[in-house]
Parts: sequence; structure tokens; C-alpha cells
Amino acid sequence: LIYRFIITPLPFYFIFGPSGFNNAMVNLLLADLLTNVHSFIAVVPNHAGEDLYYFEDHCEPKSDEFFLRQVIGSVDFSAGSNPVDFFHGFLNYQIEHHLWPDLSMLSYQRAHPLVKDICKKYNVPFVQHNVFYRVYKTVQIFVGENSMRQFDASLLKART
Repeated sequence: LIYRFIITPLPFYFIFGPSGFNNAMVNLLLADLLTNVHSFIAVVPNHAGEDLYYFEDHCEPKSDEFFLRQVIGSVDFSAGSNPVDFFHGFLNYQIEHHLWPDLSMLSYQRAHPLVKDICKKYNVPFVQHNVFYRVYKTVQIFVGENSMRQFDASLLKART
């Protein structure tokens, strides 16, 4: 913290004086703020909303339940075109990312319609909205207006 906000802008003090140091500090703080807001918007709304499930227990990795949880606990943002995907940093494919974290960004784009079709075939909810709608749903959870759904693994085990 000291290095980032004191030592890093310190050369600006010696080159441009106190105003140079102050400007460097303001730029660092604004860049940090914008980066954190962007990271929040890119990640948190993909995992919050009353239409998603939360899980209190663990499941076996790579099991049927594991893959089901990845779909019903995540959301995809608008996707499918290179410009949209680029501006989302390919973070709009959270469901695909959770299913296969080691795939390339282009592979997520290719897998997206296949995953949607499989979910439709087996009646698994596949949630996809634009980022602004998801931010709204996230705020509803944060302020207590809505709650996420609790996943009951015993129901799944009873069906098998």
C-alpha cells in the first residue's frame, strides 16, 4: 500500500513538484477505483440474483451434481459476437468457464450454444441477461429485497 500510493508517485514530486505528486496520486486512486468497479461488475453479478442457487455443502468434483451446480449457480451475460465478447473481456461466459475453467476464450464462445441446447434438453435453467440487469439483481440481493435460492442436494440424490 505504501509502495503503491507513496513510493510510486514520489518521482513525480521531484520532477514536477507537489502538484505533480498530487496529480499522480489522484490518477492512481481513480485508476484503482475504476479497476475495482469494473472487476466487481464483471464478476459479482454473474453469481448473484434470486434466480440463482447458493450451496452450503460440497460435492464431488466432476460429478453430475458438480456440473449442474456450475450452471444453476452462474449466469452468462450477453454473448456470441466478437465485439460484445471483447468488451466483456470474455467474462460473459461464466457458466462455460465454471464448467471448463481451462478452455480458451474462443472455446467458451463455441461451447455457449451447445451448453444452452443441453440445458434446454434436460430442463436445466440456463440464465443469461445483460450486465445492467444482472447488476440490478445483485443490488436486490445486497439490500435484502430478494434472496438467492438454497440448493437442496438431497432432492438430487433422491432422483438417482
